[in-house]
Amino acid sequence: MSVVSPIVAGLTQTCPACGKGKVFSKYLTFADRCGVCHADFRIADAGDGPAVFVMFVVGAIVVPVAVVLQLGLHAPSFVVLGVAFGLTLALSLALLPIFKAVLFALQWHHKAGEARTPGMDQHDE
Repeated sequence: MSVVSPIVAGLTQTCPACGKGKVFSKYLTFADRCGVCHADFRIADAGDGPAVFVMFVVGAIVVPVAVVLQLGLHAPSFVVLGVAFGLTLALSLALLPIFKAVLFALQWHHKAGEARTPGMDQHDE
């Protein structure tokens, strides 16, 4: 069996175990299992990490565009706001599933999970 690169699996939004099945059942909703190899995705939890990375990337793109429009091209404020809002929305919606899938694939690859203290499983909420 070949080893699936977590980066490739994440970028293609495919199963980190087999690289073939889809990791999402809906937009940003992880499937319970891979449709091909039946790997269990119920442990999937990328947390807030994807949103943080997306904010940094989108900000690094949108802010310079807004500055160039405002100061370089002297565009009216409503144009700058419209372009910045539209670009922010489009980039955020496009990048969020990719970052979420990459972080999940990296979590899967490194067998990362929630930190546990010995004996805590008996007394979970």
